[in-house]
Amino acid sequence: MDPSRAPDIARSRRVAALTCAMAVLLMLLAASLPPFALFEQRPQDHLSVHLLLETFSVLVALMVVAMALHTLDAADEGMARVLVFGFVVVAGMDMLHALVYDGMPSLLADGSTPKAIFFWLCGRAFEVLTMLLFAARVSLPGGRRCWLLSGVAAVLALFLVGTYAIDRLPATFVPGLGVTEFKARLEYLLCAANLALALWLFVGSRSEPRPRGLWFATSCFVMGIGELAFTSYQAPSEFLNVFGHLYKVAAYAFIYRATFLYGVREPYARLEESLRELGELKSVLDAHAIVAFTDARGIITRVNEKSCAVSQYTRSELIGNSFRLVNSGHHPRTFFRELWRTISRGEVWSGEICNRAKDGSLYWLQTTIVPCLGKDGVPEQYIAIRADITRRKQAEAAAQRLALHDVLTGLPNRSLVAERLTQALQRAARRGSHGAVLHIDLDHFKEVNDTLGHAQGDELLRQVAGRMLRALRQIDSVARLGGDEFLVMLEDIGPDRDSAMAHAGDSGEKIRLALAQPYQLLGQQLGITASVGVVLFNQSDEQPDELIRQAEMALYRAKGAGRDQLCFFDPSLQAEVTARAQLLRDLRLAQERGELLLFYQPVVDARRRILGVEALLRWQHPQRGLVSPALFIPLAEQSGLILSIGQWVLDSACRQLAAWADEPRRREWTVAVNVSARQFAQGDFVCRVEQALRHSGASADRLRLELTESMLHDNLETTIGKMELLRRLGVRFALDDFGTGYSSLNYLKRLPLDQLKIDKSFVEGVQSSSDAAIARTILTLADSLGVGVVAEGVETAAQMAFLLENGCAAFQGYLFSRPVPAEALPDSLALAPA
Repeated sequence: MDPSRAPDIARSRRVAALTCAMAVLLMLLAASLPPFALFEQRPQDHLSVHLLLETFSVLVALMVVAMALHTLDAADEGMARVLVFGFVVVAGMDMLHALVYDGMPSLLADGSTPKAIFFWLCGRAFEVLTMLLFAARVSLPGGRRCWLLSGVAAVLALFLVGTYAIDRLPATFVPGLGVTEFKARLEYLLCAANLALALWLFVGSRSEPRPRGLWFATSCFVMGIGELAFTSYQAPSEFLNVFGHLYKVAAYAFIYRATFLYGVREPYARLEESLRELGELKSVLDAHAIVAFTDARGIITRVNEKSCAVSQYTRSELIGNSFRLVNSGHHPRTFFRELWRTISRGEVWSGEICNRAKDGSLYWLQTTIVPCLGKDGVPEQYIAIRADITRRKQAEAAAQRLALHDVLTGLPNRSLVAERLTQALQRAARRGSHGAVLHIDLDHFKEVNDTLGHAQGDELLRQVAGRMLRALRQIDSVARLGGDEFLVMLEDIGPDRDSAMAHAGDSGEKIRLALAQPYQLLGQQLGITASVGVVLFNQSDEQPDELIRQAEMALYRAKGAGRDQLCFFDPSLQAEVTARAQLLRDLRLAQERGELLLFYQPVVDARRRILGVEALLRWQHPQRGLVSPALFIPLAEQSGLILSIGQWVLDSACRQLAAWADEPRRREWTVAVNVSARQFAQGDFVCRVEQALRHSGASADRLRLELTESMLHDNLETTIGKMELLRRLGVRFALDDFGTGYSSLNYLKRLPLDQLKIDKSFVEGVQSSSDAAIARTILTLADSLGVGVVAEGVETAAQMAFLLENGCAAFQGYLFSRPVPAEALPDSLALAPA
């Protein structure tokens, strides 16, 4: 030992001994106190204090790593690797412990006390391991940076365990009860390990030329005594828990002393290097940042060229002035009061400031203001380091507009109008006035896209938006919900319901008439109408989504009334929607409950011999009885249930066909199955039919699939392709409800049809000249196309006689039989009375 250092060593030993004694006494005193919680009035202060204490620990650990990486000489290489690895992990664990502490904002993971305890225990365990390796003079292989990366990897691994596998580990804390026995035992183990290491290091420090080992020993002793504070608390905010963190801070202070005070080499050389680097930093800062100096009063004393360039003021115009010269008025006075309050306390302020340049344009600066403190701790000057973020702010504003506005029309979108509607509801409640929501939809807009193209459809929507804006007052709002749907919000339209309804009706009619005026598209005139649904509001507790939904219900009623109409929301609409929702819920369960049935209606020839049957779906509801298909089939179509129900119908009909194949009188019957548009549009529809035939064993040539004319308008080539594939299997096709749609002769000529079915609406009216003419035309057309005809809805002998006279060969209707279950079907109707 160097004799000149003997007094310093002796003094250090006295300080270490006194510290250890104080640590024991203070812990005994703290342990004797009854448990009590801190920060009960301001629990958020507990988080702040805890974060500050842990921040100190993290910084010290990181400084240990930095010193071990860069300043320890070759003689300390082994110790350097140990410190680098150990304190990287310790710093990571302490940081994660602080971040996931219960009550902290979620950053890397949601906070909780068990997670915080896990990272705390990991940090303390690695601290003990590091001190153990240091005491044992273990020299780890490899380079320092390798162990730095290993430490980072260990932190990441422990983070994953503590975040995603914490529930698999033994419990360490139970809310309301405190730490578990398992956690307490671990803390006692850490205490014992630290004290044992302290003894080892104290003994070893006697032969050291400098008291580094002595301070590490003191740190271990203080840390070990401090661990006792974490063995019995019931809540993290208890005094003993906070007190234990202070022990940790004290222990880290000795780590700092052991590592830094005796680890700095060649201070003057490093100072010279630092000055050189500072000069380089200033050059870089001036080249890339906007820098300004002010005195304590905020008067500008120095600026760089970039400050002049961005503000458009000369250096002489800026120096001697305050930043009020470039104040844009964008920020409230409280913004600057808070800024000055922060920096005058000697704290760094960081934020975004909007300034006004000399030419009046606005620019945004990301600003950091650093106070330079005098000896008395009071700021003597301030340095503002800023970066121009104007383009970023402009991009953010553009993105915000895109997020809240429709790109095509520039109108607010659903999100923005819902926000405005919330504010309008609050204003209406305060003022005692009414408002209204109008849901507007263009009638037959799809035909515009189909005939003129989507580009002209978009142009039409832009013109519609313009007309609606011109038809409204300044205080009203219009938004595009999507497609050809728009929403209008009217405010302050009357103090009572009658006047508000009159105002809303007048405004809706004004919009409807404005939209009905001709449009110019591609040099030609186009007319289109709109349907309007209206709902009134005047209560702040009404929900925007509910109002929009009610307006939509009123819109549907306007559509159902023939379009080009305005309808107000009626509470009965809500009852209809509720009843529909209940029916839909029951329908979703009907299939699995076995409530769906197949009835069959015979198709007969002129002698009333049964040629086949049509499978018709029925729903036997346990409370409602037989539910009309007119009620539940559209519901199944709209909800998508038609896909699973349609498959069930197809499978059941095929099984029935297979069963009849063993009955001599019925083996020649065909079974017709109605196919929905959504079902037919499935990409694997052909495979589904083939699978149903194969699984049931039914003959494909006895299965007839009935399509509707509406299914022929879209993807004709795909439709024909699927029909051809199924015809090769033997399946035949009929066109149902013929005459009610808009089929072109070109479609009929190309489709591989076997049969047309005359809609019952024409059969019912064959006594009138117009329906009779239509029926004759269909029969003639079918004959020319070489396809058969079935007349649906035949109910009287006179209707049958007319059809027979005009060449119809097959009939279906109540005259012969109602739809009945399979077991109720007769083998023949040939002897049934006319």
